[in-house]
Amino acid sequence: MPLQNLYEKLIATLHFHADLAAALHLLEWDQETFLPAGALESRARQIGALAGLLHEQQTAPAFLDLVDRLASDLPQLEPGAAVDVRETKWRLDRERRLDAALVRERSALHAEGRGVWVIARRDNDFAALAPLLARIVETERRVAAAIDPERDAYDVLLEEYEPGASAAMLHGLFTSLRDGLLPLVERLRGRLAARRLPATALCGAFALDAQRTFNRLVAERLGFDFQRGRLDEAVHPFTMTIGTDVRLTTRYDAHDLRYGLYATLHEAGHGLYEQGLDASAWGTPRGTACSLGVHESQSRLWENQVGRSEGFWRHLLPAARATFPDLRDASFESIVVAVNDARPSLIRTEADEITYNLHIIMRFELERALLRGDLGVNDLPHAWRECMQRTLGVVPDNDRDGVLQDVHWAGGALGYFPTYALGSLFAAQLMSAAEAALGPLDSLLAAGDFPVLLGWLRDHVHRCGQTYRSFDLVTAATGTPPSPDLLLRHLEHKIAFLESV
Repeated sequence: MPLQNLYEKLIATLHFHADLAAALHLLEWDQETFLPAGALESRARQIGALAGLLHEQQTAPAFLDLVDRLASDLPQLEPGAAVDVRETKWRLDRERRLDAALVRERSALHAEGRGVWVIARRDNDFAALAPLLARIVETERRVAAAIDPERDAYDVLLEEYEPGASAAMLHGLFTSLRDGLLPLVERLRGRLAARRLPATALCGAFALDAQRTFNRLVAERLGFDFQRGRLDEAVHPFTMTIGTDVRLTTRYDAHDLRYGLYATLHEAGHGLYEQGLDASAWGTPRGTACSLGVHESQSRLWENQVGRSEGFWRHLLPAARATFPDLRDASFESIVVAVNDARPSLIRTEADEITYNLHIIMRFELERALLRGDLGVNDLPHAWRECMQRTLGVVPDNDRDGVLQDVHWAGGALGYFPTYALGSLFAAQLMSAAEAALGPLDSLLAAGDFPVLLGWLRDHVHRCGQTYRSFDLVTAATGTPPSPDLLLRHLEHKIAFLESV
């Protein structure tokens, strides 16, 4: 069969696999949003069954032979086709080493873990989650060993989220980042000791229905297309792509507008990336996000680089005042201080830009120790408190605000956390490159010209899909390899701002 015909057969099969994956994602989205509590066991079974079916389709001998045949002729393919074949083979070489029973067991365990976590977190009961978490850690070790028994388990799992990355590579970046952050945190402590600024301008009484309307308005203004998406609520905000349907979730606090708004901005960044992928390449690597680090760069960019800027609030404040009576007397200056307020705190998702990545580096170290066997699951709460004290100088007095605050480990996502810090690094570099190309962004944001920035990101990030691996994508888009330098410079400006007001 001619090479072009083989490639067309590959694309048709990838489309079929993508449709199965979309059905699986819909089950997962429903579990996190509207599933009745009593249906968790059957839903975990359904997710496991469909995940096993998808794995069987992806590792069917005829499909593996097709991919191997195309990969053997990679130099003869057009560049776009070569990307599809290269990345498909890379992922299939991982999948083909896993038997279907392990995939079903793993997927069902992850679904069960997420459900148990919700209850354990609510009840502040780590012991309720610990036995299941121990099974999850052991299963992830088995998965890593099946994929590549010669490599460190953490590296194998990390590549599921960040292809081409390694723990050694991240350790170097994160050590430099931490060394730059710790002096900034000390300056922050000094500012807090000298004078605590009031940061309550966005606190008050904010009706949840009004917040829902307002958050949808903000996402629309950024460019999110609600004809191809939704905004709902979940215990832990997330974004799920179901084919061409992109589902955002957030959560609200009736007394603090920042809580829901910045969760929405974060998830809208993910959604804008998904909606900006090349629609003509849907279901293929060229139409799929590059990595979770790049995905997080988009959420962190819109949440922080845009959402905490003066320009953003000059544009948004009239609509906020019109929606919420409690903001009608709040000054612009007090709101900018409130959204940039920084202080060591317990909760990662509520952490400020200056301290946030120290939360991530801590989790990176803990999950590596878990997988190596240097840290037992039952010892996690104590290790968590020790790390928080050493890194941020604050200690949770309960597990709900400590080791139970994130769903990731309960959902089997070991190796996921580093992508958040990579996203912060990438976002700072991308924002700097966009400003160099477009001119001062603050004036564009103040005018509500979000499509200008979005267009640059779509050209340089979104539509690239998996043409590049993440570090190469950032290098191509910005002209320099990823490093902490521009992020630290951005945070240095933030500290200087806080010291000046």
